[in-house]
Formats: sequence, C-alpha cells, structure tokens
Amino acid sequence: MIVTQVWQRLFVGGIGDAESNPIEITTVVTLCRKRLKKGAPRVNYFYFPLRNTLPIPVRRFDAIVNALWEAIRWENVLVHSLAGASRSPIIAAAWMHAVGYKKIDAALAEIGKMRRIEPKPVLLRSVKEELW
Repeated sequence: MIVTQVWQRLFVGGIGDAESNPIEITTVVTLCRKRLKKGAPRVNYFYFPLRNTLPIPVRRFDAIVNALWEAIRWENVLVHSLAGASRSPIIAAAWMHAVGYKKIDAALAEIGKMRRIEPKPVLLRSVKEELW
C-alpha cells in the first residue's frame, strides 16, 4: 500500500512510507515497535509503539493525541504502523473523532474506502474507551 491522505495534513501509511517520505511529510508518528532505519533531515519523529493485541495505555494514547495536536496545526503528519492497516488507521480515526470531524467508526469507514484496513478489535475497543 502507499501513503494515504485521510484528512487535512493527516496521512496514514506503513513503515516503508515513513522511510521513503514520498510526500512533504514533516512529522512522522511511529506506532509499531520497529524503529525506522534512517530519518530524514528536517523531519520530526515521535515513537509510540503499540501492540495490536493489547489495549492502549492511557498515557500513551494521551501522548499520541498531544503530539498530533501540536504537529497537525502546522505541518503534514504521517501516522504509520508496520503495514498501515490497523494501528495507524485506528489512531487517525481517533484523531478525527477527537477534533469533532466524524465519530471513530465513520472515520474508519471513510479511511477503509481509501485503503485496505484491518483494525484489530482489542486495540480499537481500548481506543474507543479513551474517546468516550
């Protein structure tokens, strides 16, 4: 899959997209445990490893949302996981919910029209709990 723009200045992708930076991304939010091999100059990197099979820790969720709040106002942000099919779409949809654009399920459905997604139930359920 390739990087997908899911909202204004918000992109979803996999680790390969983050390493190649095919578009003007200035902030990268990594959600997988695997770290990028090499960063690009003048790009901000945030590392918030999540597991698909475990609930998201409250502090980690808050840190991700805070990083998105700071970055997305000024620059293009890529939220990526290993394949870009579960963790990154869930977090992008949670962001869309948090800012009042769409409820998380509707946001996930919209993202699903743009790219193949497979949100893992445990992670999705825990993110929904943080939003309510």
